[in-house]
Amino acid sequence: MQVPDKDMSSFMGGLDRLVQGDVDSAIAQLTRVIKADPGYALAYFNRGLAWRKKGDVVAALVDFEKAIKLNPRLTDAYLHRGLVRKRKGDQSGALADFEKAIELDRRCAEAYCHRGGIRRKQGDLAKALADFEEAIRLKPDLVEAYNYRGLVRQAQDDLSGAVADFTEAVRLRPDFVEGYYNRGLLHEARGAFQEAVADFSAALGHNPRLAEVYANRGLALLQAGKEAEAQKDFDQFYRRKPEKRYQLDKRIWELRRRRVDPTGP
Repeated sequence: MQVPDKDMSSFMGGLDRLVQGDVDSAIAQLTRVIKADPGYALAYFNRGLAWRKKGDVVAALVDFEKAIKLNPRLTDAYLHRGLVRKRKGDQSGALADFEKAIELDRRCAEAYCHRGGIRRKQGDLAKALADFEEAIRLKPDLVEAYNYRGLVRQAQDDLSGAVADFTEAVRLRPDFVEGYYNRGLLHEARGAFQEAVADFSAALGHNPRLAEVYANRGLALLQAGKEAEAQKDFDQFYRRKPEKRYQLDKRIWELRRRRVDPTGP
C-alpha cells in the first residue's frame, strides 16, 4: 500500500524532521501516517530510525520488525534491525540480519561492514577482513570499515596497515574519535609516545568526557617522562571513574617500576 496523498505531506515532513534531528516531531508525523495507512512499511521503517536516534531501541525494534513483516525485501530494515540487535547483545540475531541484507542487496556496504564487526568479535579474522575489504570496495568513504579493518590488521601484526587505516578513517571524518583513540593506542604500544599523546589529545578535543582516553594519554605522558602532565590526566580519570582507580594505579606502578628496573618482569 502507498501512503494516501492527503498524508504525503506528513510523511515527507517526518523525513525532513528526522534529517534535521527533530526526532520527536518526526515520530509524531510518521505516527499520523501510520494511523492513516497501517500497511505502509516505509513509515514504520523511518519511525524506527527516529526511535533509534532517540535511544529507544525497544520501540525501534518493534517498528523495524513491522516494516519487515510488511515488506520482507526492505534491505535497510534488516540492516537497522541488525544494528539494534547488536546493541542489545543479540549477536546471532544481528548476524542473521546483516546476512539477509547482503542476500537482498550485494552492494550494501554497511551490511558487509557490520557483519565483519561481528565476525571479528567471534575471532574469525580472515572472514572479517574479507567483509571490510568488500565494504571499502563498495563504499570507499565508509569510515567504520577502515576503523574495523585497522583493528583486524593490528591483531594480525600488520601495524603499518593498521596505522594507515586509522589515518584514513580520521581523514575521511576529522571528528571520528575512535580512529584517533585506536591509532593512539597503537602508537603507545609501539613506544611512539609523542604521537600517542597527539592522537589522544585530538580524541579529547572532540569529546572531553572520555575517561579512558585521559588514562591512556596519562600513561603515554608518563612513559615520555612527563610526570606532572600525566598526573593531571590521571586525576581526570579518577574523577570520572573512581571505581577503576585500582586498575589504573596498578598499571602506573608497573610502568614506574619498569623505568627503574628495565630488566624486571
